Amino acid sequence: MKALLRNTAGMTVAEVIVALGIITFGLLGLIAAMPLSTSMIGQSNLRTTATFLAQQHVERIKNTTWTALPATDTLGGAGSNGTAAVAQWPDENYGAITFPGAGNCAANDQSGSCRFRRQVRIIDCSVVSCSGIPVGTANANTLRQVTVTVFFRPISGAGQSQNDEESVQLGTLMARR
Repeated sequence: MKALLRNTAGMTVAEVIVALGIITFGLLGLIAAMPLSTSMIGQSNLRTTATFLAQQHVERIKNTTWTALPATDTLGGAGSNGTAAVAQWPDENYGAITFPGAGNCAANDQSGSCRFRRQVRIIDCSVVSCSGIPVGTANANTLRQVTVTVFFRPISGAGQSQNDEESVQLGTLMARR
């Protein structure tokens, strides 16, 4: 037993080859995961930008005037069931959304704002039930549900734009002031 503990001859060639094989296998696994992780970072970047664009529009809508006295309605959506855009908030197609750092969009350009489109739907709560509030509720005529959806085209693992769309949707209830 004491002879085994005092062996100072080092590692055998077989042990070195096995150790190198294990290290190589581990490094190849890490290298194979890099394109996937890079793609996921790109997807997260697009989703974060889409969320920012939706939140930006929700804040702009929240700053509109909808008051009882004097009777002012710049929010829009009176009598709307939410299936179409209202005049105050038309749909914005790909390339129409502007934000800092975004350039002009050329044909088939998939960079910056060219990758996003946005739509707003407003539901009059006196016409259609909003967020579980029944139509006949006493204050339903002073509420509107606003939903902002930002669509974007994700990037494939090969770095190419895909034809299918993903979306981020934010909603809020607006009360007449």
